[in-house]
Amino acid sequence: MNSKVHLLTNMGTKFFYFGFGSNMLASRIHIQNPTAKRIGVGKLENFRLDFHTGSRNWLGAPATIVPTPGSHVYGAIWEIDMCNLKDLDDQESVPDGVYIPISVPVHLLNTDTSITCRAYHLTNQPQTDLHAGGGQEIIPLDRQPSQTYLKVLVKGATESGVPEDYIKWLRGIKHNGKQVAVMEAKLELDTVELS
Repeated sequence: MNSKVHLLTNMGTKFFYFGFGSNMLASRIHIQNPTAKRIGVGKLENFRLDFHTGSRNWLGAPATIVPTPGSHVYGAIWEIDMCNLKDLDDQESVPDGVYIPISVPVHLLNTDTSITCRAYHLTNQPQTDLHAGGGQEIIPLDRQPSQTYLKVLVKGATESGVPEDYIKWLRGIKHNGKQVAVMEAKLELDTVELS
């Protein structure tokens, strides 16, 4: 395996970002980060995708990544101009203490390289892994994304080229049924199907 490592600090005027939630979708990330250029699909090892607490904007639990040995998360790797770093932090509510920026090694699938990317995880992380076992009927409301948010993840994963089995898993995540009409229209989610 030919493995090259790119470091965030070596980029100078740009940085790499791993979007695993709504920012897998180009039309979503470009709302506040117009310089973002998708460079490929990434796989983050030893983390799981989860949802926790609530978002007033999305009317449900937003996504987070949680360290979990043996698990993995797929997402989009973006190259973004440093001038948008504050915009991304603001979008992720870093100044309000909602998310924390972290650096993670992400495997770029199309070039077989490892890239150090900026990512964000919730300050208030979920303590249990409810979404892995398939028993979606027992997911508490504060761990359910809205229907709109989940549709954004599915559309973004499809657009990014994430493996189909992961997209199928995303489609089956229990959601709270709530829709955000403005985002449904803006992000053209009417044709996105969930399980």
